[in-house]
Amino acid sequence: MVRKKLKKLTFAAIAALAIISCPRSSAAIVTTIYEFVPDQSTVAVYGRIISTYPIEGQFQLTVDYDADIASFDQVNATISEEIHFYDYFGEDPVYTDNLDVIFHMTEMVSTSVSETEIDFLFEKDIPGFSPYADVHLTLTFLDNSVQLTGYFTEPVADGRYFLLDAVAVPEPASILILAFGGLIVRRRFFPNKKSEHIKIEKILFVEEVKPCCKGGFYTFLSW
Repeated sequence: MVRKKLKKLTFAAIAALAIISCPRSSAAIVTTIYEFVPDQSTVAVYGRIISTYPIEGQFQLTVDYDADIASFDQVNATISEEIHFYDYFGEDPVYTDNLDVIFHMTEMVSTSVSETEIDFLFEKDIPGFSPYADVHLTLTFLDNSVQLTGYFTEPVADGRYFLLDAVAVPEPASILILAFGGLIVRRRFFPNKKSEHIKIEKILFVEEVKPCCKGGFYTFLSW
């Protein structure tokens, strides 16, 4: 057990030295898989009655801090039962339990990216109903998790209000990240701080290191 941990730490040190010499643009991209916490994650539907549905599943988030963009690459999450809602005016209702279908997460565009918070927007551009029918979502980075809050209103008369309120944690078995992305982020947002004051808050163990197309090293990490 001790030998296995030492082996992982050795790989981590080798990867760190390799990545420090890589182009900055490679190391500033961070990709992480998050798992929803079911008892803290719900979709609530407000109409004549209020219905609440727990969420289960995961999503993959990529943040490019150099380009100030972020995206949900994959969303494999469902709510506790199938619901129906009107997505676009004049169309038949959609029946689904798929969180991505309801909130269009993989189609969203990031409108603001910072070290602490990311805002996303999916514009439906429905005359007479936008911006209320557009899907708004904010992802907030907490100490060991992220919080997601999102909302939209159905584009019909007396349309119901849909609210996403969820907490997700990094999926420990398969977090994808470009190593030392956190260090690059701190240097980007706090350029005046001396390097000795910058620290990595989690120990990341490198499972595999692969060369990437631009001279960086793409790593599969876990802790």
